[in-house]
Amino acid sequence: MMMVDNQNGASAAAQIVVPELPASFRNRIRGMGGSNVVLVIQKKLTQSDTGSQYDRFSMPEGQIMNDFLEAEEEELLVDRNQPIHKVRLIHPCVSKVTNVTLRKGHMNNASTYNLSGTWRGTWHKQVVGDSENALQDGTMVQLYAFRRRHKNINELCFALVNLDIFN
Repeated sequence: MMMVDNQNGASAAAQIVVPELPASFRNRIRGMGGSNVVLVIQKKLTQSDTGSQYDRFSMPEGQIMNDFLEAEEEELLVDRNQPIHKVRLIHPCVSKVTNVTLRKGHMNNASTYNLSGTWRGTWHKQVVGDSENALQDGTMVQLYAFRRRHKNINELCFALVNLDIFN
C-alpha cells in the first residue's frame, strides 16, 4: 500500500490509501506480454458508471493519478477528437478481457476520459452486468493502464480492479 495526495497535490489530510495491484492481475498482465503498469484512477463507482443509460466508465481529468497516454494517443483524443478503439480491458474477475473504446469528452467545463464500448451496451452488459465482476454503485475500483507489445506497437490496455473483492 502507498499513500498519495488526493487530486492536484491536496494537503496531507486529503491523502488516500492506494492498495497494491493484486498478484492475479500482475500475473495476467505479464501473461499478455504487458509492462509499464501505472495506476490511472481510484474511485467509487457512481450511477453514471453502472447505469445502462450511460454505458460508460468516467474518469474526470482532475482525478487522473498518472500519465497513461503516449503522445500519438493524446493527439488523437485531444487534437483530433477521435476515440481509440479496441483497447483491451481485463475485467475485475481477471479471467475475462473485453475490447473497449477510450474517448475524451467535456462536461460542465471539465474534461473527462470515458471507457465505453465498441458497442451500445457493451460496458453495461459485459462488464457491469457480469456478476463475477461484482460491480455496483459505491464499489471502490482502480483502473490501471499498461502496455502490450503487439505487431510492433505498444498497445494501450487497461485492468479494472474491484477493491471490494481484493481487500
